[in-house]
Amino acid sequence: MTGKTASDPIFAQVISPRAVRGLFTYSVPQTMASELEIGKRVVAPFGPKKIIGLVAGFSEQVDIKTRQITQIIDDEPVVSSDQIKLALWVADYYAAPPGDVIPLIMPRNDAKLVTVVELAGERPPSSRSKIANRIYETLRHKGGERKLHLLSADLEMTQAELKKILSGKLVKSFTRIRQAGRIVTQRNVETKEPAARVKVEPVRLTDDQRKAVASVAPDIEKGRFSTHLIYGVTGSGKTEVYAELARLALNKGKSVLVLTPEIALCDIITSRFEKRLGLRVTVLHSGMKPKERHMNWDRVRTGQSRLVVGARSAVFAPMPNLGLVIIDEEHDASYKQEDSPRYHGRDTAIKRCSMEGVPVVLGSATPSMESYHNALTGKYGLVELTHRTDGREMPEVEIVEPDSKKTVGQEMAEALRSRLEAKEQSLLFINKRGAARFVQCDRCGHVFECRNCTLSLVLHSSTKKLNCHTCGYSERAPDKCPQCGSGELFAGGAGTQKVEKEISELFPGARIARMDRDTTSRRSSSAAILEAVENRSVDVLVGTQMVTKGHDYPGITLVGVISADNMLHMPDFRAAERTFQQITQAAGRAGRGGGGRGLVVVQTLSGGHYSVSEAARHDFASFYKQEAQLRKLAGYPPFVRLSRIRIEASSVKNGQRFIECAEPIISRITSNTPGLTHLGPVEAVVFKVRNRYRWRILLKADRSGIMSAGVKKIVSELDTIPAPVRRKARVVVDVDPMETM
Repeated sequence: MTGKTASDPIFAQVISPRAVRGLFTYSVPQTMASELEIGKRVVAPFGPKKIIGLVAGFSEQVDIKTRQITQIIDDEPVVSSDQIKLALWVADYYAAPPGDVIPLIMPRNDAKLVTVVELAGERPPSSRSKIANRIYETLRHKGGERKLHLLSADLEMTQAELKKILSGKLVKSFTRIRQAGRIVTQRNVETKEPAARVKVEPVRLTDDQRKAVASVAPDIEKGRFSTHLIYGVTGSGKTEVYAELARLALNKGKSVLVLTPEIALCDIITSRFEKRLGLRVTVLHSGMKPKERHMNWDRVRTGQSRLVVGARSAVFAPMPNLGLVIIDEEHDASYKQEDSPRYHGRDTAIKRCSMEGVPVVLGSATPSMESYHNALTGKYGLVELTHRTDGREMPEVEIVEPDSKKTVGQEMAEALRSRLEAKEQSLLFINKRGAARFVQCDRCGHVFECRNCTLSLVLHSSTKKLNCHTCGYSERAPDKCPQCGSGELFAGGAGTQKVEKEISELFPGARIARMDRDTTSRRSSSAAILEAVENRSVDVLVGTQMVTKGHDYPGITLVGVISADNMLHMPDFRAAERTFQQITQAAGRAGRGGGGRGLVVVQTLSGGHYSVSEAARHDFASFYKQEAQLRKLAGYPPFVRLSRIRIEASSVKNGQRFIECAEPIISRITSNTPGLTHLGPVEAVVFKVRNRYRWRILLKADRSGIMSAGVKKIVSELDTIPAPVRRKARVVVDVDPMETM
């Protein structure tokens, strides 16, 4: 705030930690003007209360009446101006309240509001009140002020009792109550970066890998923004390319950020980078304990750590002198946040790199339709790794029909038997957990459904319960039908538990491990399972899609995809893309060792569908060509921009009343905006979730700018719907959604 005189009016733009759109303007007292900076936290009035806000900018003139900031909390900025710019872009692009982004750019909770009692006048000389005298004397001896909770302890009374006394006329004549921000002192933690834990293991790059490095290296050398897509088949050594590129950036004194789609992959990537580079890697993800995360965050912020591996939220890491960002498995839907702010980690990383002039590398064996389209049209650089390292063959893929009576069909069972006899490992992938997807009465047809959602309950045999995987509702597994009393109940639709049970019955001596959300809920549990696989103490690994990502175990020579139809026949425009990706990613775990060619067995009734047949041929280009033709005709990404507006209400009546008001607004705006169209409103595929009813509207636009302007206008005008109707519904905006159901 240099260049201002004491008489200049100063106004601060403050991000409020509330779910309110936009920034709030406050006047800055002249006594604070020289101290206030962007990135500092302040205490300011917000309605009848006070808040701790973050200063995002300044202005010299405003045309509104403002209130004053009452306190500056920090001596130094806790957030950089670059982080604030990125946060405001996220809030603007994804139509989110700026306050929702604060926890992402500032993962610390060391500033709190406390109630302070202070002397504001002389004690009345005629006072005979013993408690009034005690309050006055206590405050005087404590320097004229005292935190409410400490003063109540001094006086040996509860805070409620003290508040009642402080509200009396006599005590109010010489005291004042205010709210103040304070920094909570935390235990000092050693943040000095330790030495590397492992010896460097040099790797000789293949010709394809050297070409990939050479295509990105000039942008690292010159420090310029660019986006490169590395499309490499599974086992082609993309991680080695990442490590060499990171080495180039680190040697220039730059810092490097590596993003992974899953927390479980952070440890794997960290280990590989440490072995290749001999540097201690700092890990950042939401699954860490708060103190550990804050310690690592500070280590990164102060430049002590220059190599960071993290999940989605690490894109906001406060990395000074950033020189390279790498996004592994860029296609993965886990990069998209489900709650506000509904940002995409990949796209946010690309925006950050464009702001800071940094190259970004996207890597995948199954690129997203959007990224591959951008590469083909020249927006991204395209690097292809078409062969596995060491000349290993891609696995053979067999497409077989499922058994009507068994989850694991005969062909897959025989393949498993041969692997067990050869002392080789197998992986079975099914994208559903539990023992059965639904339980139904054979006599009357009753299906056990969640009380809170329009979803069938999933049977979990280990706990003998029926669970809802959406809201968490649970009830005891039934013995008989509540409608007709019949004990003839059918458990249909396989999950990981059922597959595990069948394998244990088929092969009693096999060592089986299951990896899904049920078995990995505890910290480090996924790492323990994967370590057992690596140590060859597991013969068969059964799991959901988390077992198909980034794992490289030479002992796995067989991969079984239990039911590709579960993925393909979802009512969503990305169903074919996800099917191709998951079959290909699962298949990529087979035959990565030094032995013979791996085998993949895919059980499906849809073997003729191009997503399955092209995955069997390992032909991404052919899949993309066919899928792109359909997307272009139907008007879906990557050829249009897409947003979803979801309307939620506690009752069907309240939701329908809101829609009756909202539909004319949306129709008028889309009709008057060239290049913007909408579909709906219609009921969501899952109509009821957590006792709230949901409707959806899809917006399509020719360009990002049209979509952004349209979303803002629609959201703004929906806020004008009469309060009695508006307050009984909730509007949820998802820009660039990963699914439309």
